[in-house]
Amino acid sequence: MALNALGVPSDRPRITPSEVLARFPREKHEEFMRRAIANSRKAGVEYKTGGAFGAVIVDADGVVIADGVNHVVAQNDPTWHGEMHAIRQACALLKKPKLEGCILYSSSQPCPMCLATAYWAGLDGIVYGATVEDSKEYGNFDDAFIYEQFAAAPAERAIPEQSLLREEAVEVWKEYQRRADKVDY
Repeated sequence: MALNALGVPSDRPRITPSEVLARFPREKHEEFMRRAIANSRKAGVEYKTGGAFGAVIVDADGVVIADGVNHVVAQNDPTWHGEMHAIRQACALLKKPKLEGCILYSSSQPCPMCLATAYWAGLDGIVYGATVEDSKEYGNFDDAFIYEQFAAAPAERAIPEQSLLREEAVEVWKEYQRRADKVDY
């Protein structure tokens, strides 16, 4: 039995930016964004745990359920971005890997990893402050390079990729497919 009632991310109904913004009064959106920006200040300026990236996850009722602060430097973990931290915290609190009904507020436009995770988590929307270009100009974070790598054919990417033992790997997927209790996230 598949546990994902929403289907794959590409099958989800689209929520427009205006629908996300209509969810709360502008003052509430600004309150949530200021909290995400405060989290970015903690990470990048006060605690110096990583780049100036912070985030907040808000549920459908306008309740903040998770804060995220970048800890890449403090934890020597390239995945500990503010958005990733907030998504992990929200999923742990709600005891589920999907955050439908929730909005991610990020101090800066999410990097490719955080954007992909927002899709996997099934968030309803993302509201951000600074742009990718701002992060590059003021922090030397070059997300544009990664977006370009994703758009390139695998053979043309900076990190080489190749398949090995595909048949053996696919056999495990076939076993997984046959499970009656599998999770289709």
